[in-house]
Amino acid sequence: MQIYSYSIPELDSCFISFPIYNKDNQVISILKKNRHRFLTQLFHMLLRYGMPYCYNAFSPDNHPIYKIDCVFTGVRYTLHSYSSMDKVSITQNRVQLIEKVQSFMLNGDLYQFEKDYTYSATLKLNGVTIATIRNLDHTNTNLTNRIHIEAINDDIASLIAIMYQTFV
Repeated sequence: MQIYSYSIPELDSCFISFPIYNKDNQVISILKKNRHRFLTQLFHMLLRYGMPYCYNAFSPDNHPIYKIDCVFTGVRYTLHSYSSMDKVSITQNRVQLIEKVQSFMLNGDLYQFEKDYTYSATLKLNGVTIATIRNLDHTNTNLTNRIHIEAINDDIASLIAIMYQTFV
């Protein structure tokens, strides 16, 4: 598997983009936050830590690759794949007390994103692990979180990054 990484500031705004780098320090894609819908924006402003965001992945030349969207945070997530022009529903199943598995069908293949309590996650394609991701700074002592990805290709690295940012 290939190695990728990106960093996210602890206190980030919704207008910042986060480049994902390969091991040669070249940008392979860019993560951006989706703006909240009106009702979610109201709740976001009322809560101390705000509502989680959904994310987009763009190519370095600003063409969309993937987008996760939802009606309201935690409700009816969808994945838009711009390479196959598919819009698929993401289902969430609880596997333990806290852990959930998000799964979706894309091009006839079953993808499963599973996170655990150690701030790491895996992406499986038809039961085979195709990517892993982990937060290197999960202790909240730094002002940035460094994220490490191992994936089979650039496209899968972008997919697991937006899944991780949305669901962890």
